[in-house]
Amino acid sequence: MGFIEIRHLKLIDTIEQVGTLKMAAERLYLTQSALSHQLRELETRLETKIFHRVNNKLVFTPSGKELRDASKEILKRLDVLEDKIHEINKDDIKDYIHGYSDEETIRLNDQADSISEILHWDSKWEKDALVLEAGCGVGAQTKIIAQMSPEASFISVDISSTSIEKAKSAIAKEKIGNVHFELADIFELPYSDGYFDHIFVCFVLEHLSRPMDALKELKRVLRSNGTITIIEGDHGSTYFHPDSENARKAVEAQVSLQKKKGGNANIGRELYPILSDAGFNSIKVSPRQIYVDDSKPTLKEGFIKNTFTAMIKGISEEVIAQKFIHRNELNSGITDLYNTAIDNGTFCYTFFKAKATKKVVS
Repeated sequence: MGFIEIRHLKLIDTIEQVGTLKMAAERLYLTQSALSHQLRELETRLETKIFHRVNNKLVFTPSGKELRDASKEILKRLDVLEDKIHEINKDDIKDYIHGYSDEETIRLNDQADSISEILHWDSKWEKDALVLEAGCGVGAQTKIIAQMSPEASFISVDISSTSIEKAKSAIAKEKIGNVHFELADIFELPYSDGYFDHIFVCFVLEHLSRPMDALKELKRVLRSNGTITIIEGDHGSTYFHPDSENARKAVEAQVSLQKKKGGNANIGRELYPILSDAGFNSIKVSPRQIYVDDSKPTLKEGFIKNTFTAMIKGISEEVIAQKFIHRNELNSGITDLYNTAIDNGTFCYTFFKAKATKKVVS
């Protein structure tokens, strides 16, 4: 059997829509002769008839019906794929090193759920406060902070429409009613000066090549005496037992890849100085250390395996292609990271949470 090409699928789908070769040819900007030739070519390749001609109309054979239904589904999926690729190629998100796959959505939710108590025990805002969550992604953090402050209102924004749709689904599933989602660019927010009472940013600055510009824009839409809360990780804080040179190389490969993309996987340690340089005051930074041993089986599964090691595994092909690490070293390093979740293994990682206030303009 020969290959079925995309042009054949479009031909079948168009004929199904309009009913005749003449109208299909017009729709596809082909001559009727050219279209008939493509149809005969397809039937020859498949060694079956696709249509019967009845009263100048085309009627699908049983094989044709199968091809018609498959064509619709395949073309629909291709349209979705093209939209996703177009979105990823936007300047502000094309360097997100983890991508927007379903696997990444699962990882982000595992991460949020497994360490929520450590990161968010103090992520609370007062009644009637309007909070901007900048860079909400798939809503993994949104569903946590919104439920912790049920009397506050949240506007959660992201530049990825794909992520926004996933976030909406996650919030709807939890029946959370105090969140409104909008598509927006963190560097050009569509809000007036001083619009929000508070701002929340989690795992966003690490991916930005211009974090200071983002902070200045966030400061603009924050009211005087309003607060900004930022949470970021720091890959340089990673250590584990049993120790492994290849595991350390694997972590460093991610740091190098993110740096090449313009980000900073070690930005957690820099939160105080960048907030200070952006003009915020009353800055307080607290380390939130994740320490895992045999007494914490939930964190072994949720953080070591499903969050951290899954993150390193997810960028495997790109760090190899960029020659930051050899494949054998990376595979060995990933295995060794998983081994820290086995009996007597330990793992440690530090997040940093900063809270600051916008200075009152006198």
